[in-house]
Amino acid sequence: MKITSRKVGDIMILDISGRIVGDDSLNMRREIAGWIAEIPDQQKPKVILKLDGVSMMDSAGLGVLVSSYTSVQKRDGRLVLAGLGRGLQNLIAITKLARVFDVYENEEEAIKSFEEK
Repeated sequence: MKITSRKVGDIMILDISGRIVGDDSLNMRREIAGWIAEIPDQQKPKVILKLDGVSMMDSAGLGVLVSSYTSVQKRDGRLVLAGLGRGLQNLIAITKLARVFDVYENEEEAIKSFEEK
């Protein structure tokens, strides 16, 4: 599992790739929390988790997505998902997390969604 961070304007994009299972989920939780903590307190976080490089995710990985979403929500921010592969799309749908997350086909659509809101 690998996470890289970059910014487009005031939007933080976290590119996540690899397998997110077992201990990788704990590492992912720490890394995402660290990136979100770098956003100044006076700024509402705008975060895109770009997941097109994720080959597998288990329930612990889903838990990390939910806890990251909750952390951003507590700061009155917004976290969205982008670039989900078919397997991850199915997992999000089956677990009904599609009701929780805004999911976009690609990074460009996710960025536009912040401009619209």
